[in-house]
Amino acid sequence: MTLLFDADLAMTELGGRRRSLASVGEALEAAVADLFADFAAAREAGRPDLEALVLDHAYALDPQLVDELLGFDYPASA
Repeated sequence: MTLLFDADLAMTELGGRRRSLASVGEALEAAVADLFADFAAAREAGRPDLEALVLDHAYALDPQLVDELLGFDYPASA
C-alpha cells in the first residue's frame, strides 16, 4: 500500500489545487497543530532545547500561544 504524504501531494496537480483553495486561516490552524505536536514530542523526549525552539516559533505566530503550549498537558483542576 502506497501512502501519499503532504510533501508528495504538494508535487501533484491535486496538491496544487489543494494549496490554491486553502485559506490563510486553515494554514495557520495547521501550523498551530504542528507546533502542539512538536512541543509534545520535545517534552516527551526530555528536550528542553527543542521545547524552547517551538516556543520561539509559537511566539512569532501569536504571543498568547506560548501560554497555551506551556499549559496544554496539565490536568484540569477539579
